[in-house]
Amino acid sequence: MHGIIFFYIQKFADEATSGKTTWLKLRETVTASDSRYLPNEVYPDGDAIELLQSIADTCGEPLPELIERFGEFLAPHLIKVASQNIDPAWRTLDLIENTEDIIHTMVRTAKPGAEPPVLETVRHSPNELHLVYSSGRQLCLLAKGITRGLADHYGETILIEETSCMHKGDPFCCLVIQDGSNDTHSANSPLSETLTFDPKSGDSLRPPKTNWQSTPSGTSTTPSTVDNFAIKGLIGRGGMGHVYKGFDAKLDRDIAIKVMHPSRAQDEVSKKRFLRESKTAASINHPSIVTIYQIGEHDRLPYIAMQFINGPNLSEYKTQQGGLIPIPEAVRIGREISEGLAAAHEKDLVHRDIKPDNILLEEPNQHVRIIDFGLAHEAGDQEGRLTIDNAVIGTPAYMSPERIGTDEVNAKSDLFGLGVILYEMISGKLPFDGKSMVSILAAISRGTPTTIDTLVPDIPQDLADLIMQLLSSERDKRPADANEVTKRLRAIEKQ
Repeated sequence: MHGIIFFYIQKFADEATSGKTTWLKLRETVTASDSRYLPNEVYPDGDAIELLQSIADTCGEPLPELIERFGEFLAPHLIKVASQNIDPAWRTLDLIENTEDIIHTMVRTAKPGAEPPVLETVRHSPNELHLVYSSGRQLCLLAKGITRGLADHYGETILIEETSCMHKGDPFCCLVIQDGSNDTHSANSPLSETLTFDPKSGDSLRPPKTNWQSTPSGTSTTPSTVDNFAIKGLIGRGGMGHVYKGFDAKLDRDIAIKVMHPSRAQDEVSKKRFLRESKTAASINHPSIVTIYQIGEHDRLPYIAMQFINGPNLSEYKTQQGGLIPIPEAVRIGREISEGLAAAHEKDLVHRDIKPDNILLEEPNQHVRIIDFGLAHEAGDQEGRLTIDNAVIGTPAYMSPERIGTDEVNAKSDLFGLGVILYEMISGKLPFDGKSMVSILAAISRGTPTTIDTLVPDIPQDLADLIMQLLSSERDKRPADANEVTKRLRAIEKQ
């Protein structure tokens, strides 16, 4: 935990105990760390909990209640500390939605060794926000207290429901937070019934990013050049940066250029993730994976120049086909995805985010090109696990059970994503569905999808068996590797 929190624990103790104890006596209850806490350093979470436990004992108050009360006390102080990074127009939900970026700017940039929790949010509406927190820290009580403290600071009324909690044995904590300042929801409707997550949209835990082939608005900041490449326009944006269509005059060809966002480039953790994406993809030479041409830096911003793919992504293509793809074509697409994954896995590289938005279909034959290795890492490389504290990062409907929990993610997680893609292409439905992000994650955790041959009676039995095996909640029951999947899909194609 960041040292500045300990400074405010001391201030909180002075107020909460009304002089019944001193900071020195509280410090004597902690045995794990140094004799003092510096604001610019990081310390074990256990130290903070022990200090708060001592305050709770002094006050005769249960620790969970005191942790929430400390969060309420802490919130306005954190606003002052982060004031330069907070838009004056923001209110409670706006600030929560942008907290992760503030953490990147203020904590990880200044102290790369720090590992604060990663908060993933979806803003369902101006009055509702969905927060997912998956971490061994299990400090959701503090998060709830801080949220209430933010609302008090802004003079707003908020409603909080914790629909899932790690303290109850769930694999993650989830808070549904609503602005109750206006009567925007029926008092008789539980919060869990107001969620409007559409699994068909491919919505991610972060605000959904625009697809590469789309033309987003707000292109006024588009540069005229990146390094020696002319820029034709903005074709996509995401959490890590913008993707532009460019032109390589030397080789007379269009290219795609991903440029890291300035706020992210200041953070070494994010920069490492961005560069890992480029190096990972550049190390693989395979026709089913987008080719990286060049890695560089322009105006201190890292960029990746890569192959420009003329064609839709798989999500768009499914829509063009009316939601269903003929079985022979679905098998061919699945086989090309598995071939690309096999090439990556042979280099001990796991993609981690296999979903339709990351599968481009190159015209005229809809040949598969896998993109976005932003979450990729070397198998077994703990330092390469760039999802801090096992935070949930990815698109819920395509995430493997181990991605949701704390188990190590390996190549079989990519196979699970492929199974979801095949199931959806052929049946027109997701194997794990729900009205909210939490209900989808819960369905994946239960691991009991409807068998695909129930939905598609004429599906070849070999294909139905393979898909259901790919979707197994137990990794050992999935196929051995992507090469085996490729071999089985080729055999099905021959039928």
